[in-house]
Amino acid sequence: MFAVSHAATALILKRRYPSAGLWSLLIAVQAVELLWVAFTYAGIEHIEVANGRIHLAFLPYSHSVFTGVALALIVGATIRARRGDPALAVAVGVGIVSHIVLDIIQHEPDVYLFPVAWGPRLGLGLIHHPIPNIVVELLYGIFCWWLFRGTAGLLIGIIVFNLLDLPLLLPNPGAAERFGAHPAWFTTIIVVQIVASWLLVAWLARGHPRPLRAAAAAAE
Repeated sequence: MFAVSHAATALILKRRYPSAGLWSLLIAVQAVELLWVAFTYAGIEHIEVANGRIHLAFLPYSHSVFTGVALALIVGATIRARRGDPALAVAVGVGIVSHIVLDIIQHEPDVYLFPVAWGPRLGLGLIHHPIPNIVVELLYGIFCWWLFRGTAGLLIGIIVFNLLDLPLLLPNPGAAERFGAHPAWFTTIIVVQIVASWLLVAWLARGHPRPLRAAAAAAE
């Protein structure tokens, strides 16, 4: 899914694990994508262009089920060993794995089981249906916002950022060919999306959510 949907996942985790730092969660839900950014800049993974669309044709090292689970276990174990914070370890681990789960829903079959260039690939192909894709991501973002009990500004930001992703879903032969000739441009756009989504959520979610006990007391 797009950056704002992954960032919205951090809101659910923050609600469930209020002691976890929001920035730690925002980085966790994009850890897999950050690997992809590094690998594509290095030429290890790459995109392809076909029929006016950009395809994430080769990304077995960053986007595999094994990579997501292994990274979650390693980072979670490190946090627990060094900081003695099991709640944060679990929250970060779940955040890392969530990226793979959401991408399997949206991506065409390009998510590998293992970080090797062969074997079955997973992906429900929602990305091939632009309007349903945007609707699903909007509903998911709104659900995350609602569960988090966020502000109106945060809701508006999530909606706007989702709508801004629509051009990337529509076939655009001219733009796709330019990205194919200069793949680093596309990778840079993804980096900008990630950082912008981080800043949006971190800024508009600050001070929320209230601890569950405090919220219950206020309601009485």
